[in-house]
Amino acid sequence: MTSRRASWALFGGLTGFLLLAAAYDSDPVASIDRRVAERLADGVPGVVESVAVAASWLGGTPGLVILGTLLAAVLVRERSWLDLAFLLVAFVGSQLAVALLKEGFERPRPPYGSAVPLPESFSFPSGHAGGGVAAFGAAAVLVSKRLASPRARTAVWVAAGALAFASGLSRIALNLHYVSDVLAGWCFGLAWLAACILGRDLVRRRTATYSR
Repeated sequence: MTSRRASWALFGGLTGFLLLAAAYDSDPVASIDRRVAERLADGVPGVVESVAVAASWLGGTPGLVILGTLLAAVLVRERSWLDLAFLLVAFVGSQLAVALLKEGFERPRPPYGSAVPLPESFSFPSGHAGGGVAAFGAAAVLVSKRLASPRARTAVWVAAGALAFASGLSRIALNLHYVSDVLAGWCFGLAWLAACILGRDLVRRRTATYSR
């Protein structure tokens, strides 16, 4: 992702998040959230539930820790310290930021019934959605820059987008989040990823300037 695209992504992500933050507790957003959650209270087909549980695991702490550890090991071996810092801020920073936002908004999770136990944390925004976009997006940035083939780079980005989308969607399917929680998480994750990319590019330019 170029700096120009990252700037637009930052603007779009922040705008989307702020709009959802202002509208999630009022109609029509609140009524849509409620209707979807009530319909999902009766459960989803078994196959859908199994896929949702798997996607939720991949986009949750276990999956992201495994992915982050593997990428960090490669970066340490390469002594790519700037990329390692970018990885940590994208992965860990997004989770911490979402946790703070949850505490700020204090939105309860859907009370209508879920296929799995409800987490104790608040609902808005979705950590799986936000962390998924930031983490899988950061992984795509790091992996794609090391690939020579344009097709391979495209495939990496498509895979990252699919994983982030599935991770957020799984939280709706399992009735752990409202639709607006996940949409806000995706928006925030995109903004966080874009900010990390812009920050990395800024540090790289300044380092190149000072080394001349």
